[in-house]
Amino acid sequence: MKKLLGLIAIAGMMITVQGYDGVHLKKALEEKECIGCDLRGADLRKQDFSGGDFHGSDLSGADMRGSVFEMADLNDCNLSRAKAEGTVFWKASMERSNLRGIRAKGSNFKGTHLNKSDLSKADLRGAKIWKADFSDAVLFKTDFRDAEIGGSKFIRNDLRTAKLEKSLLWQTRFSEVVMSKAQCAHAQKEEALLDSNVTCR
Repeated sequence: MKKLLGLIAIAGMMITVQGYDGVHLKKALEEKECIGCDLRGADLRKQDFSGGDFHGSDLSGADMRGSVFEMADLNDCNLSRAKAEGTVFWKASMERSNLRGIRAKGSNFKGTHLNKSDLSKADLRGAKIWKADFSDAVLFKTDFRDAEIGGSKFIRNDLRTAKLEKSLLWQTRFSEVVMSKAQCAHAQKEEALLDSNVTCR
């Protein structure tokens, strides 16, 4: 009996951990910002959060599809596994954030700062990523296929497992990065800017 009660208690804790804070969600929807908030799995679809401050918030698993986070502060946030297809992050700041497994196919990351963020296994297929900054970002198995990444910066990255097929890389700067030979050939074909510190393996 004690074992059963223990399992029920653990299950209850797991449910609590996975849910968002209702007060935080109300604040986010009404004030269009929420600093350090618990918005795990929250429904944030088709909202305009332009200029909003979500610094340090947990948005893991949140549904952000069709929303606008133009020039928003999403630094130090957890956006892992968030549903962000068709979301606008134009000129947003997303530095040091966890974007592992984010589903952002066809989203707009133009001018976005993604420095030191973890985009492992992020789905960015067909995304608009012009003039974005990926300096020191983790790009393990990040999917950039068919994305428009022109004019962006990749500095101190390991791109060997990233998928860059059919991506537009015109004037994209690569410095102190490690790439596969196929990636280097594609970047050169796309007229990217590879400096002498790029390693092609």
